[in-house]
Amino acid sequence: MNRPSKRTTRTGLLAGLWVAAAAGALLLGLTAVGQIGSGLAGGDPVPPMAAEEVEASLARHAADPAQAPAAPSPAPQSPASQPAPAAEPSPTGVVPAGRAGSVLARCEGDVPRVVSVNPAQGFEREDDDDLAPGQVLLDGDDLDVRVTLSCANGTPSGEVTTVVED
Repeated sequence: MNRPSKRTTRTGLLAGLWVAAAAGALLLGLTAVGQIGSGLAGGDPVPPMAAEEVEASLARHAADPAQAPAAPSPAPQSPASQPAPAAEPSPTGVVPAGRAGSVLARCEGDVPRVVSVNPAQGFEREDDDDLAPGQVLLDGDDLDVRVTLSCANGTPSGEVTTVVED
């Protein structure tokens, strides 16, 4: 009868330990993934809300300011040192720049201000000192796009001019 050698026994034992460790790690990982979102700290899990429920909850809190957490009242100031009430921010608008991207702008009176520029893939904003404050230049490989912003009744709009490069 053949008896297994010590080497064969050791190899089998190591393989068995490796399989047991892998199974334990798999079980631990599956348990951890199963706990995600189910109240890791215990207690009842909070189910996600539907869009209608979110809107109803927001409307309920907006209508009943007593439910809102009270902010600490600031120290009293003399009437001369109180800041003027902040003007309501002017609305922003997205001005499309064709296939070059878009410009987010706001009107301050009749003056257009660039809030951000979102160039499309293959275009970049050109920082040109010759541009007027209400102009944006988007530079592409074969095409340049100039957006000239204007304001009409507090709403930003733009005129798009394209120049094909040689």
